[in-house]
Amino acid sequence: MKKLLLSFAAIAFSVTASAQYYHTAPVSGSNPNNVNQENSEYPVGSGLPTDWTSILGAAQSAGTYSSVQTLPFTFKLQGTAIDSFRVSNTGVLTFSRKTSPADHSVGSAVAITNSTIPDSSICVLGINGSGANDQIARKTFGTSPNRQEWIMFSSYSVTGAAGGWSYWSIVMEETTNNIYIVDQRTATAVPSLTLGVRVNSTNVYDQITSVGSNSTNAPDFLDNTYYTFIQGVQPDYELAAASLNVSPYLGLNAAPFTIAADFTNNGAQGLTSATFNYSVNGSTPMTSSLTGISIASGSTGTLTSSTTWTPSSTGLYTVKAWLSGLNGSNVDANTANDTVSLDIQVVTALTARYPLYETFTSSTCGPCTPANTTMEAVFDDNPGEHNSVKYQMSWPGTGDPYYTAEGGARRTFYGINSVPRVEIDGGWDGNGNGVTQALYDQYQNVPAFVDMTATWSRWTKTIETEVTIAPLADVTSNNLRLFAVIYSHLDVANVKTNGETEFINVVKKMMPNENGETLSALTSGQSVTKTLSYTFNGNYTLPANAQSPANLSVEHTVEDFTNLGVILWVQDISTKEVLQSVDATYTIGQFEETLASELNVYPNPTSGNFFVEGDFEAAATLKLMDMTGRILLQKEADFTGGQKVEISTEGFASGTYLLITTTEGASHAQPVIVK
Repeated sequence: MKKLLLSFAAIAFSVTASAQYYHTAPVSGSNPNNVNQENSEYPVGSGLPTDWTSILGAAQSAGTYSSVQTLPFTFKLQGTAIDSFRVSNTGVLTFSRKTSPADHSVGSAVAITNSTIPDSSICVLGINGSGANDQIARKTFGTSPNRQEWIMFSSYSVTGAAGGWSYWSIVMEETTNNIYIVDQRTATAVPSLTLGVRVNSTNVYDQITSVGSNSTNAPDFLDNTYYTFIQGVQPDYELAAASLNVSPYLGLNAAPFTIAADFTNNGAQGLTSATFNYSVNGSTPMTSSLTGISIASGSTGTLTSSTTWTPSSTGLYTVKAWLSGLNGSNVDANTANDTVSLDIQVVTALTARYPLYETFTSSTCGPCTPANTTMEAVFDDNPGEHNSVKYQMSWPGTGDPYYTAEGGARRTFYGINSVPRVEIDGGWDGNGNGVTQALYDQYQNVPAFVDMTATWSRWTKTIETEVTIAPLADVTSNNLRLFAVIYSHLDVANVKTNGETEFINVVKKMMPNENGETLSALTSGQSVTKTLSYTFNGNYTLPANAQSPANLSVEHTVEDFTNLGVILWVQDISTKEVLQSVDATYTIGQFEETLASELNVYPNPTSGNFFVEGDFEAAATLKLMDMTGRILLQKEADFTGGQKVEISTEGFASGTYLLITTTEGASHAQPVIVK
């Protein structure tokens, strides 16, 4: 899951003393009350589900209003029931019934009291949707009496900023009459917006000024930030429990554990003291009196219990935390959000995590070059502590020649719509330029409760891998899959337009395919062993581009069979969380070492013919291949009685070839150099 850190220092708060609306501290990482959980923040016509309705199209002059829209439920603004609204492409949603309300055509981030803003309005000021791709769309989420009406400004530009786009939504909530403004997506643009509610310009309004964006360009809600505007007078004391800062998986051998939690101060008074409470499985609460606290109004702070927790045994525990005794004996005005809860699985011990980096890239993608360089530099500083695979994509332009349909399926699985793009353990989603040492450490330090060991072998063009999955805790999910990829450590033939000449950890084939192999729920202490294999077909091919990719049923794109590897991982395909990954260790095939000792190939190097002698009594097959995997010669041999086989190299170009000897299920690959 993405966790964003919000800098409150960059936001200036401005509220009149007599305002009948107030706002609470921004919340990151979700949508308000999780009613809307769509991972589809796309422009209309480019992926937005058909149940969204466009209410104002693109290429309209600045300040244009939509037609009058009817609300599907009763909503009250300052206690007055509202049943319809209009929205302008300069970020104004108004309930005004005037024929021609002020339209704020300038589109700048003015104060909400400005004369260009009509009364009875909700505003995102500083965005402009007069461009060719800009839309306003609406959709109702949830069920009565808890519905939300979403009005989305899709692909909007930021007034005064060159390039990029920003997505924001105004949300009206049934029953509570709360108003939310949601920061959804931003690319390149640097907003500095005014958000707020205006009933009138004299004494009933609330605004937040100089608001930037904390979102990325990812089309999901996990990086969203929302701002809440509530009718009424702000209470002095209202602390919302935001998160419990304890890992959901703990090793019993690391006890005792510290219990800490984040609390957001939505009250008017700063918090200076409180009682921190936590309970485990509903037991008698452990309490700590905390003084010297400093959580200002509108800010979030971390508080820690002075009493640690030592579980009595392994198992599943529910830990809850809350505050009481605010600044002495004051009571929280809203008890509905006081408590944060987390289910924690305690296991005997945890194991090291090897994060999986799945990169979507292309040799036709200019920005992929610096992104790959940045990421590989971090990898070079942390050898052997992670696993990395790269899927070559079919765009931009004609795409990478090593694109495969399996890579395209992984792209669809993650909802990838841009390159370069990196998924870390199925959670972090971003540009490779964003991979820093701090981010690397963050994911490597996530506790792991599944251990994986794997080996692999190669017989000519056949790859076989065996993996053992050892769970240290119960994993009850029914959506687990084992994925395995055969990858090339280094490719050089797919050079195109982006300046890259070397391509690292390129995926060649998924075993058995892009769907992986289904795993049952895992039980602590019960290991699972799986064996997977794949034989590359035909000869090497270098497609012209991704528009005619290699047909893996009859050909392959392996430049060097001696330069392959196998990476495997266990993933929950519902949550997309990767539980653990492993880079399999190469081990020679069965009897290969013995077979190698019984063979003699000479002269090597050779400028003419060479001989193969075998010190064993069994039929054998000899194959001579070039380094692309193309078979140049194949013959049966009988080495009984010390016989030898003569092989001619007449007509062969100078270079290295591979002699594969196979007998009784064992194979040995011997390089032969022709001068």
